[in-house]
Amino acid sequence: MEIHGIFLICSLFLALGAGVDGSPMNDLISKLPGQPDVNFRQFAGYIDVDDGAAGVSFFYYFVEAENDSMNQPLTVWLTGGPGCSAVGDSFSSAGPFITTKNARGLNRNLFSWNKVSNLLFIDSPIGAGWSYSNASGPYKNGDDSTKKLLVSFMQNWYEKYPNFKSKDLYVAGSSYAGHFVPNLASGLLDDNKQSKELKFNVKGIVLGNPMLRKKLDILARYEFFYSLGLVDSVVYEKVKKECTAIDENNYSSKFQANWSSGCQMFMDSDSFIFYNSIFDPGYASAKLFDAVRDPCVVNFTDLSLGNELTKVSKGVDMCTLMRADFYFNIPEVQKAFHGNRINSRLPWKGCNTANFPFNYDDKNRDMLPVLKSLLQQSIPITIMSGDVDGAVPAVGTLKHLYKLAEEMNIKSTKEEVWSHENKEGGKKYAFGDLLTFLTVIEANHHVAFSKPSEALYLFTNFAVNRKH
Repeated sequence: MEIHGIFLICSLFLALGAGVDGSPMNDLISKLPGQPDVNFRQFAGYIDVDDGAAGVSFFYYFVEAENDSMNQPLTVWLTGGPGCSAVGDSFSSAGPFITTKNARGLNRNLFSWNKVSNLLFIDSPIGAGWSYSNASGPYKNGDDSTKKLLVSFMQNWYEKYPNFKSKDLYVAGSSYAGHFVPNLASGLLDDNKQSKELKFNVKGIVLGNPMLRKKLDILARYEFFYSLGLVDSVVYEKVKKECTAIDENNYSSKFQANWSSGCQMFMDSDSFIFYNSIFDPGYASAKLFDAVRDPCVVNFTDLSLGNELTKVSKGVDMCTLMRADFYFNIPEVQKAFHGNRINSRLPWKGCNTANFPFNYDDKNRDMLPVLKSLLQQSIPITIMSGDVDGAVPAVGTLKHLYKLAEEMNIKSTKEEVWSHENKEGGKKYAFGDLLTFLTVIEANHHVAFSKPSEALYLFTNFAVNRKH
């Protein structure tokens, strides 16, 4: 009778599309095209996050930890833009695979964060990656709406994966995820307060080159490129003279009218000023994200013919991002991922930032109050910034954190060198017990992409294991 009962229970779970461990077997990825054999499972699919007229659905990619997944934490990964796909980002950052040089297959990422954590990549806001809305007209994205939808996503995702409800939860991401990550963590904590039981066991957030105060982050570019000799003293002094309407002490997202015309010109055309000898705007913009490496020249025609696309610069294959774009457009890949549910004929793009619908004022929001609130709730914050990133330079982020520490009366700050594999990795700044800032030598705007070994080390030791 016992055996017969167990068989009936298992049959019921399978009939409902769930495995005996509660995992949704309909979302199980049997194997991605060109994927090597692995000892962990992958899932992908959609979570409906708005049952109203908008009909919003976010796409996700879930990767179990390599070993003992039920005793490992869960890390949510978001990415920036706004308009970039976190799922696509996983193939050049913290995920388990990177594309082969011909973009037809996959290699193992030896420094995937699933060595120490389960990973959940979420395409957001609406319109990023394979996430979509059924509402007519353009999407209305912003910080607050994205936060609300992501909280709903997590509530519904836990219903689909009940065994992960009690796991330690980390929220991580890079670039404009400097808004998305703190906002989501804050929203999850607020949701906990409305419940008698702990829903979200938030243990920390991890940010990579985060945009926290956009206008000051852009001004910091001039200081960064001046230090590299890419901006002459005349331009640098003009910037300092023209852009005096705002500083760390009076930051506001709503003083647009106070910019002088000269300062606005610098804000709008910085990449061309930094590389005024370069006449290719795309090249100049790409150099913002990596000041020392040459960007990849996109040539999908070569990939279509079965040729390889690669450009190794200072130890980094700069074409990895471009190859992921090609891979995700292969019909067999989309089918294996259970993606593109609405059968869009538009090409899949890892970053769809041009004219992406997003509230302009939200981009200029000051994120220090949200970070302050998280610290006051004893949520550790770990920030890693590549020191050759010109998009969100480390020098600007460090100023923001000094300002935050001052506001919170955190005086126990210290600076020291951190090392990895017997080499200097960068500088470490500790602000009290909960806030840690780490620079990464020769890492660009995407630390996990340009310095994957160091990124995994920092995530493991300063976030998951809280090494001080």
